[in-house]
Amino acid sequence: MSTQNLYLPVGFSAKPYVIPSFKLVIPWMGACSDRVNKPVTITWDPTKTSVERASLVIKARTSEDPVGLMIYFNDAETRQFIWGEGAKNEEKSDVIDVSIINGVNTVGVHACKQYLPFPWVGVVNVDVDTYIEVTFTGETPHRPWDEVVWEWLEANWPWIAIGGGALIIGGVAYSYLATPRR
Repeated sequence: MSTQNLYLPVGFSAKPYVIPSFKLVIPWMGACSDRVNKPVTITWDPTKTSVERASLVIKARTSEDPVGLMIYFNDAETRQFIWGEGAKNEEKSDVIDVSIINGVNTVGVHACKQYLPFPWVGVVNVDVDTYIEVTFTGETPHRPWDEVVWEWLEANWPWIAIGGGALIIGGVAYSYLATPRR
C-alpha cells in the first residue's frame, strides 16, 4: 500500500489499482525482449467523481546486467531504468505522474541489453511490479470484475492447473480402484 495516503488533503481519497507482477525475458542471443502491454480499465462517473491525479508506481529487478528498461504509459515513454555493470539484482523503483483516461489505460514495458557490440550469450529476466494509484474526490473509480478475475487466473494458473490435474488423476484412480474385479 502506498504511503501517499498520509499526505492527502481533507476530502481526497487514494486507491491503488494493482497490475499483477510479470516477467520480461530477453532470450538467449537476443538483444531485446518483446514489448509487454498490460491493460488496466479504470472507470468513473464524471458527474460524481473528480480525479485529481494519478501515479504509476513501478519496481523492477533484473537477473543480469547491463540492461535498460523502457516504461510506457498509454503508448508514451514515461521513464527508463538502466542497470549498469555490477548492478544485477538491484531494485529500481519510481513514482511517475501520469494522465489516466476514463476507460482502458495501458502500461507497457520493453527491456534491452545495453552497451554491448554483440548480443550477450544468455537469458535475462526482468521482474516488474507495478500499480496505478488514483487520487480522487467523490465516488471511488472502479475496475470491471471480469478484468480482475482474469488477472487473478493469469497470476495463479500454475496452482489451478496442479489442483485440476490432481483432481483428475485422483478421480481416475478412484474410478479404477472402486471398479469391482471379475
